[in-house]
Amino acid sequence: MNVFKRTGVAVCLTALMIVAAVIIGLASRPRNLPEHISAGTSWYVDDQAKVLSSSTISQLQARNQALDTSMGVVIGCITCNYGRSDLYNYAMDQAENMGLGANDFVVVLDISGENYWLIQGSGLVDLFSDDDCAAYAYEYMEQPFAQRNYDQALLSLTDALTQWYQSHYLGG
Repeated sequence: MNVFKRTGVAVCLTALMIVAAVIIGLASRPRNLPEHISAGTSWYVDDQAKVLSSSTISQLQARNQALDTSMGVVIGCITCNYGRSDLYNYAMDQAENMGLGANDFVVVLDISGENYWLIQGSGLVDLFSDDDCAAYAYEYMEQPFAQRNYDQALLSLTDALTQWYQSHYLGG
């Protein structure tokens, strides 16, 4: 009997391949922002629209540093004045520009377009669907965003996503 036809061997090989893929993905994810991100941004926070307080920026950066240290993930946060209907495409481009990995999130607040978008990395789609992204963004950002409290919108959402990461990655 061929050893590769045994269920136990197949399960072990599958688990080994998953672990290897995760390690390769984490190892290849950039640890610092690429040079083409503007000089005023760091730790995946880019306040292009200049609507966030320095305290909020510091909190978001500290949250990303803690997430990166504990789980190797970050939540990219961008404010902009994009103002067009294809905010999803813009968010995808910004995630790529920031060098975000498969297990990261990016949230974009389009101030002039009065819209926001949350996108999960490709490694999260089975755990956190597009519908989950829309539901989280609405639940945690809609009210403060509508009141133009962009600081609270981002802090509330990133806190909820941090809790989600902790429950799914740390089991607690």
